[in-house]
Amino acid sequence: MKKNKDMKIAASVLSLAAIGTLLYRKVASTNFGDIVIDSIPQKATDALRIISFNLRYNNDKAGSVKSRSKIVSAIIRQYSPDSFGVQEATGKWMDILGESLGDKYAFVATARDDTGYESERNAVFYLKDKYNLLDSGTIWLSETPQKENSKSFASNCTRIATWAVLENRESLQRYTHLNTHLDHIYESTRVKQAEVLIGKLTQLQAENKVICTGDFNTYPTSEVYEKMTKFTNDTRASAISSDTGVTFHNYGKFDYDNIGPIDYIFAPKSATVHTHKIIRNTVKGMYPSDHYPIVADIVME
Repeated sequence: MKKNKDMKIAASVLSLAAIGTLLYRKVASTNFGDIVIDSIPQKATDALRIISFNLRYNNDKAGSVKSRSKIVSAIIRQYSPDSFGVQEATGKWMDILGESLGDKYAFVATARDDTGYESERNAVFYLKDKYNLLDSGTIWLSETPQKENSKSFASNCTRIATWAVLENRESLQRYTHLNTHLDHIYESTRVKQAEVLIGKLTQLQAENKVICTGDFNTYPTSEVYEKMTKFTNDTRASAISSDTGVTFHNYGKFDYDNIGPIDYIFAPKSATVHTHKIIRNTVKGMYPSDHYPIVADIVME
């Protein structure tokens, strides 16, 4: 990989897994033993299970990437989503997930800027034995969405959206998983980024039904949320069985009863959402991230 050039990651998980052992520093790891995640809802056979997960890119006092990744992998394996979108996935995270989940999942991902291995990705992972990857791509949430590394609207970071068009190998039914991460500073910036995102979502909807996941860095009272829900349904609000609360919790420092979510799974208006859940599991007091992952079971109409 070239450090000063944007790195596009192919669906194969093997290349990153091999490179990763050479490129990332070893950090202290916690021995968790066998991790068993409880309270996993039963999924209907005709439902798609979708997860959105902000991984937290950095090592923190609350847990290193290496240690936290073991909980992340356990959650993904035991919930077994059809596809899941991650945010803040550096090259290190991609190596770890490729190695720990590569027997079940393939992925598409693009680095958001030209910082190479350290750059964050909004990767989409999918069950590789269940789905064919028909198409994929990335846009930049800027005035020039097709221009790599572009940044606009006073955005603090370069922001992107990555998608994968997936076809069920047996039923031949298709859906598109679109995954993003909006900027964290100004709501006015997020509004402009959401408009670019919605433009792409609308284009993709012309071909397939689209599920959009991501860290939107904004609450359900915001203009961004209002714009998104004109074109989609928030699975939290539309699910038959749902819970609510914070999704960004800063390693348990925020009371999830008093603050709303900033991470969302948006589904087509025509879909039926059976379940929306915030996954709050910890292992030996360690959180998998400073965000809770969220999961939704969605039946496409």
